[in-house]
Amino acid sequence: MKDSKKVFIDTAPFIYYIEDNKQFCDKVENILCDCLINEISMVTSVITYMEFSVIPERTKKIKIISNFKEILLKLSIPLIEIDLSIAGYAAKLRAKYSFLKGLDALQLSVAIKNNCDTFVTNDRELAKIKEIKIWGLGSLK
Repeated sequence: MKDSKKVFIDTAPFIYYIEDNKQFCDKVENILCDCLINEISMVTSVITYMEFSVIPERTKKIKIISNFKEILLKLSIPLIEIDLSIAGYAAKLRAKYSFLKGLDALQLSVAIKNNCDTFVTNDRELAKIKEIKIWGLGSLK
């Protein structure tokens, strides 16, 4: 990750970190620490916020959403909004990659349009994307 200048953190890593997932929490923590130590900017999007918040809203565990917001604030991770340029680029990605789902295309588009060089996710299928380096949690030791 040290060769990166700016990384996009997808939804799943945040969920794993907040939920203290036994398999992935330490990996996510290492990535976050590595970014902080090496002064690598991190971003995510309003889609991450929406996806993250579904289960806590459903289960009425709103404190989890507050914890997520607090982490974003403490780590200075902005939530990038979706605009027409991002939506247009997402459409191009979906046209190119038929397997790509709409929200994933938007997430990738946010990362690419915001000059991220790495996209941190646990979605193995996204490794097929050529426009940005995909860093999969499952492949980390």
